[in-house]
Amino acid sequence: MKLDLGRGNLKTLIIRYGIPPVLTNWIFSLYTIVDGFFVSKYLGSKGLAAVNIVMPFINLAFAMGIMIGIGGATIIGIKLGEQKEKDASKIYSLSVQLFIILGGLISLIGTIFSDKAVRILGANDVIAGDAKIYLFYLSFFVVFYLLGYGFEIFVRVDGNPTYSMFCIMAGAVVNILLDYILIAKLNMGLKGAALATGTAQMSVVLPLIYYLKFKRKKLRFKFVKINLKKTWNILFNGSSEFLTEVATGIVIMAFNISIMKIMGNEGVSAFGIIGYISTLVTMTMIGFAQGVQPIISYNFGGKNFDRIKEILKISMGVVITLGVIFYLSINYFSDEIILIFIKNNEHLKLITSEAIRLYSFTYLIMGINIIIGAYFTAIEDALTSSILSILRGIVIINILLYILPLIFDRQGIWASAPLNEMITVIISGMILYTIGLKKIKTVE
Repeated sequence: MKLDLGRGNLKTLIIRYGIPPVLTNWIFSLYTIVDGFFVSKYLGSKGLAAVNIVMPFINLAFAMGIMIGIGGATIIGIKLGEQKEKDASKIYSLSVQLFIILGGLISLIGTIFSDKAVRILGANDVIAGDAKIYLFYLSFFVVFYLLGYGFEIFVRVDGNPTYSMFCIMAGAVVNILLDYILIAKLNMGLKGAALATGTAQMSVVLPLIYYLKFKRKKLRFKFVKINLKKTWNILFNGSSEFLTEVATGIVIMAFNISIMKIMGNEGVSAFGIIGYISTLVTMTMIGFAQGVQPIISYNFGGKNFDRIKEILKISMGVVITLGVIFYLSINYFSDEIILIFIKNNEHLKLITSEAIRLYSFTYLIMGINIIIGAYFTAIEDALTSSILSILRGIVIINILLYILPLIFDRQGIWASAPLNEMITVIISGMILYTIGLKKIKTVE
């Protein structure tokens, strides 16, 4: 059944568009969690710390994919709302070419400068060798990270969110099987973990290419000349989400460096476990926001401003509810969650349990900040969205990470994240009600 973004029932649209990207992002999260399970089980806390050190690099690859995917999809959604399908296809084609160019550059950096990269990311002498191996082999698949994430968004914008979800699901199955074969059976260590994850990403891209080539409804690919103005528009419109993802990597790196100074490798391992949990929560919120974005963009293009206000109300209610569910569930089942990754290290269990109790307050608030940022991106106000992303993901959190550990030691590290979300939600809420809602009153 074809969904009418301009006149259809909003709750139905939000469910139909919101659930597939949430499930898709859960599956993306499963890639990371499965890697964490096999690495911790067969390679121990040292391997887990090495993987966590490399995570900011992976965040950079995802950030590029998100920037081009969301930036392109925002413009495509508005063009489709204006009934300009030819212009939408041109933006889609340019976006695909950007995926390949930027993905190739990141891949070269990861393979040629892997040793220097892991040192910059915070690796010490104990884990630098393992981290280098993981980064080197994973870098060969960076293009597929970008294409997989971007094509999944474009298939959704083309009107088939369910298909993209099943492609990601198939990739997750491949990842689990290859992790088991390469790590558990063939003892290939972190090289095996990297190859399993990279091959799984490649297996996602192939069926998405098939759909966009043979089954697409509106978007048609054709090689286009790289237009600097259009390229800038795509990158600028996706800059907020890019900064959010890059900021995630910066935060992970900042946490790793702070933790390494105070607690050493075991502290980094504990943060790695929290990272796997947080990935699931964050990707849920981001997935829901991504599902809502094309609905907002379409109605913004069609000047249906009352519908946009209603979308915001419903979305806020959903992410607040999800935050409460995650917070309660993770704290109630914290021991069981920790035991998935840790078996025979009581000290690491203690550190991780303490960290979860403090860090999990983050989940109550983060969804609101993500929805507000997504709203500004969807109405082509990337500047405001970017400012909020920089405040939340770079400025405030790094100030807190510098100050709080000096006062509260390791508890200060774990408390930095929820306090960051609290400060940001006050700022972003004020901007939404003073600038954001004004945007959909004054646009003609």
